[in-house]
Amino acid sequence: MYAQKMLAQKYSPGLTCCFSLAIVLCLAACGGSGTAVPTISADQATSNPLAISSAKSSLTRNPLPVASDADVAAAVAGNTEFALKALPLLDAIGDSNLVYSPYSITQALAMTSAGAKGETLTGIEQALAFQLQQNRLFPALNRLDLQLAEKTSAAGNTKLPSLNIANALWVQQAYSLQPAYLDALGVNFGAVVNLLDFTKAPEASRLSINSWVEQQTQQKIKNLLGPNDVSSNTRVVLTNAIWFKADWATPFTAEKTSSQNFTDRKGNTRSLPFMSQDIRLPYVQGKSYQAVELPYVDNKLSMLLIMPDAGKFDDFVQNLNSTTMSQISAALKEQYVALSLPKFNFSSAATLADVLGKLGMSAAFDASKADFSGMTGNRDLSVSAIVHKAFINVDEKGTEAAAATGVVVGVTSVIVDTPIKVTLDHPFLFMIRDRQTGLIIFIGKLMNPAGN
Repeated sequence: MYAQKMLAQKYSPGLTCCFSLAIVLCLAACGGSGTAVPTISADQATSNPLAISSAKSSLTRNPLPVASDADVAAAVAGNTEFALKALPLLDAIGDSNLVYSPYSITQALAMTSAGAKGETLTGIEQALAFQLQQNRLFPALNRLDLQLAEKTSAAGNTKLPSLNIANALWVQQAYSLQPAYLDALGVNFGAVVNLLDFTKAPEASRLSINSWVEQQTQQKIKNLLGPNDVSSNTRVVLTNAIWFKADWATPFTAEKTSSQNFTDRKGNTRSLPFMSQDIRLPYVQGKSYQAVELPYVDNKLSMLLIMPDAGKFDDFVQNLNSTTMSQISAALKEQYVALSLPKFNFSSAATLADVLGKLGMSAAFDASKADFSGMTGNRDLSVSAIVHKAFINVDEKGTEAAAATGVVVGVTSVIVDTPIKVTLDHPFLFMIRDRQTGLIIFIGKLMNPAGN
């Protein structure tokens, strides 16, 4: 199984959208444990898992990366291509809900690629559809991050969507990393290196990393690393965590939420709560789908909803590519629509080794072929696990400030057109993206809003 659906979790109301995820790359030593190192006792790390020493490059993150618009566009295009290539592979369990962040995976594997060479580097570039050399890709990704920061708030400012992106490395004490590698991660990704003792306290180290992930994702992602993901042979773990929360530009009215039928891929029907409103939104009806775009507050980020025709979901996902996405985006035109959308709330978990191996990254997982000498100066590391978790919650309201900051487009009393009926009552795709660049931050599919 490439993706494993987790039980739906219920959280307090008042959130329009809340997303969180993290991806971890564990690089386990191919040989023995090597030189003895100072230790953090298991008791100390368990009782206070974040009380750890850290180090970082002497260079700080570059706030003004030199990256052309064309390079940023190429980075976005690669992220889109990877998102769509991975979707049918992660979609192996066809009747399960799914959410993941291609942007998080792109960030984490870009950090990993900075220490890869030869076939290992080529495999990562192929799997992630990197179109640029590192000297151009890394500044482009840095610029993308900074552009997102300008459109969001990490401090919970309710006038903007909230977005927190954090990168970190967790390294065995006294295990040396190349200065050039640390510089690349510090300058382009702002990643801090945290020192742990995997050799003598692997469980305490795992708890430290999991605690950091929980903190970065507002407690939405817990136990990212399982007991078998970290061992005494682990030397480096790379983590990326993203937490996102935003209000709709035009919130739904709770009083208009009512029960409607949702039909799953097998034809089973279930009555579920649907949010409804008549509103002007970017919309297109294609040959085999409907698509509608719901902007978040400030109108710079949005959720794009694509519902293939009944019975066409599998074919649509298999054939979806960046060209189709560009065509859908270009065809979106503001229309007056009567929109009905089910509320949904679920989590996903996936191990990505098989997916990335199928996309060309197999050498990184093979101890006899892996070359991460750009990290350490030696070919003594290979990837032992890549774990990814995500959570999504969609409802009517958003925060209390939503009504004051929401942009209402089209007042019902002055609209005389008959709205186009858009009822998302069978399986559909959703994407959280930057409207300016088209960057897909999150992507997923809703097969059953009840989460069963």
